[in-house]
Amino acid sequence: MRTAYLLGIIVFLVIVLPLLGFFLGGGWVKLIAQIILTIVLIVIIGATGIFGYICIKAQARKWGVGLILVAIICLLIIFWIWTGKPLLI
Repeated sequence: MRTAYLLGIIVFLVIVLPLLGFFLGGGWVKLIAQIILTIVLIVIIGATGIFGYICIKAQARKWGVGLILVAIICLLIIFWIWTGKPLLI
């Protein structure tokens, strides 16, 4: 039970607060939010990329391709966070 509370607090601090700062803040707050969100997305890219490679090597190609697509989507989101221009729209 305590683990769920701790996980919820971590998700709130690492994801929700930077998103609020990114959309509602300006200046230094927005810059800090961009840096935190970029770090979070880079960790996601690394984890999904490695696990996707492992899945492809283990002949689970559908899972591997799906995880590689998640990593590509994270790259597009990082581009949007820093430029403010969605790449695909």
